[in-house]
Amino acid sequence: MKNLEFILRDYIIGRPVISIEYDEDDQTIGEIIDAHRGLIYGHIELNDEQKLTSFMIDMEEIMEHNDVSLDEYEELTPDELIGCAEDFAKDFCRESLHFKEMTQWNGESYMVIFEEKDTALNLFIPNSGVTIEINKQGFIISAVLFQSYYQLTYPDIQISAEDAKEIICRYPLVQLGIFEDSGEMKLVYYPNREYLAVHVDGQIATTEEFLEEKAADTHEFKPVTVTQSVESLLGVTDDMYKVETENGTFWYDSLDVENVQTADPIVKIERTDDLQLDYESSVEWEESEELPEELLEERAKIFLEAIIGNIHDKYILEDQLQEDEDIEFLNEEDLTEEERQFFEELEKMEADEDEGLDEDDEFNFEPFTTFTFIRHYEGIRMDEYSIHVNVGVYTGVIRDCSIILPDESQLLAMNMEPVVSIEVAKTIFKEHLQMKLARTINYEDEDEDVTLYGLDYVMDFPQNRRIERIDATTGEVYYEFSDVLREG
Repeated sequence: MKNLEFILRDYIIGRPVISIEYDEDDQTIGEIIDAHRGLIYGHIELNDEQKLTSFMIDMEEIMEHNDVSLDEYEELTPDELIGCAEDFAKDFCRESLHFKEMTQWNGESYMVIFEEKDTALNLFIPNSGVTIEINKQGFIISAVLFQSYYQLTYPDIQISAEDAKEIICRYPLVQLGIFEDSGEMKLVYYPNREYLAVHVDGQIATTEEFLEEKAADTHEFKPVTVTQSVESLLGVTDDMYKVETENGTFWYDSLDVENVQTADPIVKIERTDDLQLDYESSVEWEESEELPEELLEERAKIFLEAIIGNIHDKYILEDQLQEDEDIEFLNEEDLTEEERQFFEELEKMEADEDEGLDEDDEFNFEPFTTFTFIRHYEGIRMDEYSIHVNVGVYTGVIRDCSIILPDESQLLAMNMEPVVSIEVAKTIFKEHLQMKLARTINYEDEDEDVTLYGLDYVMDFPQNRRIERIDATTGEVYYEFSDVLREG
């Protein structure tokens, strides 16, 4: 790209003179360098056609070394910020991008999205433009540009938006759940996320098909007998030095007795309060033959049983994904340009981190298998209290686990009979719901080189009134927080 440095300079605070140094092994990855002092101000990525796909600036580094401050610049209005972002999009993206959305990001910056449109139907095309992070003064902090090719399909639209709404309303739109509000457990209705769209031929689209997200199967299990202590499952040995504080229990190498204030514990149990515990073990390990999955699962169960008790009544266990059934292994030729660059950059970052570690400081984590236990009460799933137990595949040691427990007294005090029926809750949801025609990725006819977009009617909740939950006692509706400031 001609004069890339000159164009990028206009979007950097202080407009320092910059150059771009490309990776010797990969000319699509570059560092934005101060042309006179060699300071690194940011990073860029290009695709094979030398089009910009990623841009990131270190604002603090630039201000620190260039005697410049954000205080020197006025904060811009939303319209002015959108205009600055639009200028960037015009410089680096395809023509005919349209403003789609502006959202608050972190209190100091905003995300502005531009996308192309299907002009025949006036529909935005997902991931066809650019997502830009811009600060209040109008300087670009980062950007992700979608420069890959796509193709639009035009299936016969056999139903209207109202037809689509009637079709989706034949399915269960809400389901009972339990919500914790300031320590009090309340019975509520949550939207059912299994059905999100209707194809233009009138067929329902499930989440698994529409988003390629498959919910893991679960199963109950028999009562668990505790045959090992929590300490032994964490790999604690008699030669370790134990320290107990108000924050938890920690085990150190016996050689660190004199400097436990600065040494890292080998095993730790941290207690936030009576309902939150965090476990971590970094005991040594050696690569050997992997232990059977059944043994690892049994140790995860024993570990939780020793801590919680009666877990067979309180939890169900997610089935492990089978590699030959549910996991597709991608070769490099299966990746899009953006995905390939992402993984290459990730490998580079990991390599750089490894080079910066001394041999004694290098972290060496044992591979582990994760077992997910989902809390339920009276047949209602409480996914926010799910527990993930990571078990080392060679040692069987519990490597990591965070436990957040519900208040059992609050659960017992709950009235489990809803005052508002599920039919009434469904009616409330239906009154808020609209369906709109949208461009969506067509996974069934997925192409390796070109993203295919089909047509579906998707759920829409105007004026940011997407329902989060409905109180099953009062019928009060609570809405999801939205950080959207402007929409195109």
